[in-house]
Amino acid sequence: MSHPDKAIATKWIDDYLDLYNLAVSIGDTAWQQDILQSLRDRDSHIRAEIAHNVQVELWLRFDSINRKMLDLYEQLRSSANTDNEKRQLQEQVWEFKIQRVTISNKLKAQYTAQQL
Repeated sequence: MSHPDKAIATKWIDDYLDLYNLAVSIGDTAWQQDILQSLRDRDSHIRAEIAHNVQVELWLRFDSINRKMLDLYEQLRSSANTDNEKRQLQEQVWEFKIQRVTISNKLKAQYTAQQL
């Protein structure tokens, strides 16, 4: 498990232990049992949390690339660019398109894995 994954797991467990302590302090035994069951099933819950965080990060990168591409397209529309500058901008757009496809494939793999 990587360092960020360990941090997610630790936080998840700490949060559930805090909830358990709260359930004990208010005397809610049904809630205590639900929390204990969640703690027993922690591995699947933590895997889901990690997968969710990966998806969020991929979507943030995807959105960032889209914003950069929009900026590049705006620069391409500018008539002040020389042919060399336009070629360089088009190359940058192409690189971002490749990155976006890579991210899309990772997102698709994530969603496919969740459905299994």
